[in-house]
Amino acid sequence: MGTEKNPPDSGQVEEPHEKDEREPNKEEAGQEKKEEGQEKNFWERIQTLLHLHRGPDTTEELEQEIQDLLEEGEGQGLIGSLEEKLINRIFEFRDTLASEIMTPSAEIVSAEEKTSVAELIRIISEEGYTRIPIYRENQDHIIGILHAKDLLRICILKPDEPMGLEGFLNPPFFVSENKPIVDLLRDFQNRKTHMAIVTDEFGGVRGLVTLEDVIEEIVGEIDDEYDEDENELRIVDEQTVIVKARIDIEDVEEYFQVELPEGPYESVGGLIIHKLGRVPRIGTVVKEGVLEFKVLAADPRRIKTVRVKRIDG
Repeated sequence: MGTEKNPPDSGQVEEPHEKDEREPNKEEAGQEKKEEGQEKNFWERIQTLLHLHRGPDTTEELEQEIQDLLEEGEGQGLIGSLEEKLINRIFEFRDTLASEIMTPSAEIVSAEEKTSVAELIRIISEEGYTRIPIYRENQDHIIGILHAKDLLRICILKPDEPMGLEGFLNPPFFVSENKPIVDLLRDFQNRKTHMAIVTDEFGGVRGLVTLEDVIEEIVGEIDDEYDEDENELRIVDEQTVIVKARIDIEDVEEYFQVELPEGPYESVGGLIIHKLGRVPRIGTVVKEGVLEFKVLAADPRRIKTVRVKRIDG
């Protein structure tokens, strides 16, 4: 009976990947250090450009500098396509104002300070909000923001009390309609708040903007890069268009050559909410004159997309 050969000594086993784990030589270490330096220098240059305070006459020049730098970084493998998109978005929204992304005043869901606890619970439950503005006498006099969790305290301490909400409100945060949303994002972070009331130069309430609105505007639209049409008005056929709810009423009137009733609203979304008295669900249809408005996309706070169709034959 033959004897089996002893297995080779473990110290003699080949490690095919051992050479890949060796210490880098001086040349490789130098190359890695050089690449790290290039990457650090690249991001420092990006940050410098993004924080420059330039006048309107130099905006195009700044945009071109950033674009050139992004192309250089992508060519050197220092950034990926997602990072490039994000930087471009941040630059683009350096000049976007609060008034451009706010929920218009006509679409704000709010409550008067004397509203009963039961009614407040109904509003928050049906509308799906975690916080709503509370006003005194009219919506231009907002005295605070009521959080849903504070309703629990009210129910325990004052279950039958229709007044006295003020002690449970968070102070309202007011911002100018001309405030850049990049600055607004910083304010939200510093103040640790999620909602701002947008006002005009006379202190009148123009709208409402949330932290989620700002983040979605700066970051969220990157996910929509494959959307075929980003226009506010997209023609379906001669009698039908798809519009963003924020589109100006006058643009729809001009397209269909009609006149719609005037009211405390400027947008298509504002008109629909004004007629219904609430933010509608998806599929809701509203008729105004010869036009039919159907809500195609919406969330608990606002209407997003609407189909407008001429129905006079």
